[in-house]
Order: sequence, then C-alpha cells, then structure tokens
Amino acid sequence: MKSASGSSKRHSKWRLKKTLKRTADFRPIEDDDVKYAWAAYKKGALAPMGFEGTDLTADEFKARFEEIVITRCPATWTLFAPTSKGVRPVGIVFGAWAPNAQYIIVTGMCWFPWASKRNIVEAIVNFLNGVRREFMLVFYALPEHKRTYEVCAMHGVVRRVGTSYVAIPGHAAAVFESIIP
Repeated sequence: MKSASGSSKRHSKWRLKKTLKRTADFRPIEDDDVKYAWAAYKKGALAPMGFEGTDLTADEFKARFEEIVITRCPATWTLFAPTSKGVRPVGIVFGAWAPNAQYIIVTGMCWFPWASKRNIVEAIVNFLNGVRREFMLVFYALPEHKRTYEVCAMHGVVRRVGTSYVAIPGHAAAVFESIIP
C-alpha cells in the first residue's frame, strides 16, 4: 500500500487513547511485589540490575533487593498489565532523584519474562503518561531497547533528546525525557 508520499512503507499511527484503553497500571513498589521480582530473578531477568546468576536463596535475594531499592533507587514502581491470568506485575522501574534537581533519573527497567510485547508497551506508556504529570523523568536506552522508547515517543509521552556515550560505559545510549502535558 502506497502512502500519499509514494512510499510503500506502512506507518502505523500510535494513539495514546487507544493504548491506554486496557487496564495497565503502576504503583510504588510494595513488599508483596518482591515475590514477582524473585520469580523474574530466577529466570535471569534482573541481570541488568546487577543480579547475575540465579543462586541466591529467597531470603538472600529479598535482603539484597530491598537494600538496592532503599539505598540506590528510592523511586521504584511496579508496572501491571492485563495477561491471560488477569492483571499482573509485568515489570519494575527503578529510579532516583537527580542531585539538586527536580527530576528523576531512571536507573533501570526490568521486564518480567512473562510480559508480552503488548504488555510492555501498554505498561510503559501508561507509566510514563501518569508520572509525567507529577515530575520529569530522564532515562537512557541501549540500542536493543531503543525501539520500545521510540514507540513511547510516538505516543507523545517522551521525546528523544540525544545520545550519551558516558551514561552506560562502553555503549551509545539514547537519552529520553518525559514531556510535561
């Protein structure tokens, strides 16, 4: 199918209202959410947050996870999306207040192995849309994750503001920030 410009490439139009139609949600992390983080850890999904391997016991994991959240990532949320088993946690966003600033730097996002691509898009778009009404976010995306956040930008909730070569050592990371409504 050719567009008006003569291009044969199909462009989908992302609409915020349509993506937010399902019941994706988020809230600050709670103690009950650690069991989902534990299940994700056992499948290796928390490696980006420094949880290499899967040999910690449940109690060791809980102690280390809570230490990370309390000391390094006090702005941490659990993201929920509709799944075949009902609305369940599908990911965690870790963040910290920037020094002497009024914005949060997202230090990591971990998606649980059972989260589908649709769950991820719905959950992160819902999260970014909700949080941007309270404060600004800045985050970095590696090339393998950049497309997810480009889709968020197509929804109008974030914008790409550049590339950082020092934020994630050894990688060129795309830099995004939330858009104030």
